[in-house]
Amino acid sequence: MNRMWVAALAGLAVFGVSSPASAQTTRLFSGDTELPMVIEGPIGDLVRRAQRNTDPVPAVLTIADARFDMELSPRGFSRRTLGICQFPPLRLNLRGERRGTIMQGQNKLKLVTRCRSSAAYEQLTVLEYTAYRLYNEITPLSFRVRPVRVTYRDNGGRRREEVQFNFLIEDIDDLARRNHRTALEVQTREVASTQLDPQQAAFDAMFQYMIGNLDWDMVEGHADEECCHNGKLLAASATSRENVVPVPYDFDYSGFVNAPYATPPAGFRTSNVRQRVYRGYCRYNEQAQAAAELFRSRRERLYAIINGETRLTEGRRNAARSYIEGFFEILDDPQRFQRNVLDDCRH
Repeated sequence: MNRMWVAALAGLAVFGVSSPASAQTTRLFSGDTELPMVIEGPIGDLVRRAQRNTDPVPAVLTIADARFDMELSPRGFSRRTLGICQFPPLRLNLRGERRGTIMQGQNKLKLVTRCRSSAAYEQLTVLEYTAYRLYNEITPLSFRVRPVRVTYRDNGGRRREEVQFNFLIEDIDDLARRNHRTALEVQTREVASTQLDPQQAAFDAMFQYMIGNLDWDMVEGHADEECCHNGKLLAASATSRENVVPVPYDFDYSGFVNAPYATPPAGFRTSNVRQRVYRGYCRYNEQAQAAAELFRSRRERLYAIINGETRLTEGRRNAARSYIEGFFEILDDPQRFQRNVLDDCRH
C-alpha cells in the first residue's frame, strides 16, 4: 500500500468511528434489543386499500405501558404498488406528549414490515435490518435501526391479530443532527456527482457493492421527484453544495437479502441480483482503494454482526456470511479488485 493510500485510510478510519456524533443518538435508536409494540387501528382497511391509497388512518401505538396516538399510513412504492407485498411498509406520525418515554424526540418514523405472511419473508426482513447494521459499522453517517416485535390489532374486527418482526428507521433529520449536518431537500440532479464528499461516496459505493445492491443512485431519482433513488443527501447547511454526503437506505433488492421478487434494474447486463456490479464513480477511485482497506479492517466486526443475528436461521446466517465472504475474496485479490471494481467504475 503506498503512502497516499495509507493517508487516505487513516482519514477514513477516523471519519468512520466518529464517537462524538454517535453519542447524540436518540434514546429509541441507542440500543438494539427488540422492542415489543402493539399497533391498534383499522389495519384491515389500511392493508386492503394500500396499493392505491396512502391516506393516514388514526391508530394507537403501545410500548410497555405508554400509549401514543398517531396517524398510520402506507408508504413506499414498489412493495406497495406492484403487487409484491400483502402487507405494506408503514409510516408512523406520532401525536401528543412523548417526553420521558422511549419515543421522546420522535415524530415521523418509517416502519419496515413483513412483506408476506410466512417465516421465509420474516427472514428477509431480518436480513434487510442486518444490512443497515453492517453500514452502521462502517460510518456513523448511516441510518440507525431498531428491531421491534409488533402485534397488529384491527379495531374493526376484519383482520386477525398478527405478530411480525419489523424494524424502525431513524428519521433523516435526527441522523443529520447526530452528525452535525443538514438534510438537503433537492430534486434529482440538483446535486452533481462532483459535489459529493469523496470519502462518503466511496463508502456508499463500496457498501452497495458488498451487499450486491443495484437499486440506488447518489444524485439521481425519478424525474420530478426528490433526490435521490433510495438515498438521502446531507450537507453542512441547506444551501451548501460542497462535500455532500450520500446516505443509502432500502436494501431489499440486494443480493444479500435475495428477495424472490428482486430483479436487477433495467440497463444492467446481469439477470441475478446476487451478481455484484460496482457503481462507484471513477473520480473517487483513490478513495475507493482506501475504503476497501477500511472494510477489510472491519471484516471480523461485520462477520460478528451476521453471526450474532439469532433471528436468522442457521442456513440463512451461513448464506449471508458466505455472500459477504465473496466480497472480501475480491478485495483480497488485487487483480480481481482492479478488474471488478476500479476498472468497472462509472465515469
